[in-house]
Amino acid sequence: MGDEPVMATNDDASECKRGAVQLGYWSDDYISYFVKHVERRAPEINRGYYARVKGIENFIQKFINKAGSSAQLINFGSGFDTLYWKLKDEGVQISNYVEIDFPSVTAKKCYLIKRSKHLLQRIHDQDGEVKLSSTDLHAGNYHCIGADLRNLSQLEEKLHQAEVNFNRPTLFIAECVLVYVENECVNRILSWISSKFKSGLFVNYLNV
Repeated sequence: MGDEPVMATNDDASECKRGAVQLGYWSDDYISYFVKHVERRAPEINRGYYARVKGIENFIQKFINKAGSSAQLINFGSGFDTLYWKLKDEGVQISNYVEIDFPSVTAKKCYLIKRSKHLLQRIHDQDGEVKLSSTDLHAGNYHCIGADLRNLSQLEEKLHQAEVNFNRPTLFIAECVLVYVENECVNRILSWISSKFKSGLFVNYLNV
């Protein structure tokens, strides 16, 4: 499978999530900034996404409760995920939050964030500046960066730009991502993580 169909899964997943939110499966005040139009989905799909979202959120909450404010979250294949804003609304304190996806996906997300005063205010409600390029955005402890997970040298460089501290407890989130990556590449990614990060937990969601 080429990269284009993989990138398109972000649109489908985001539309499914907004559709489920509109029907009241869970609350998300930010998904509408990234997804404007949705088609009605079958109840089984809505329930599946509810389990997917709540399951991952449960692991995240447990990790933050354990790691405290020094926690870092790195979201592989983040797409149009809104978790950062939801954590901010809940008053959750973490040291760093990094979203990673293909540059063409992060370019869209950066554009949508830039044109939304509300989204910008929520990531910039502290001292500091917003650094924005066509594919990357850095503001306080929020970073959205375009990188190919299969290119570990590029990934490491981008994480340094995002001020990732390799000694802090770090939660890696991969929501329906690694299933699209060759097994050999997945093994390299996991090996790299284990060698670079002092303390880490990996949450890998597979839709099977």
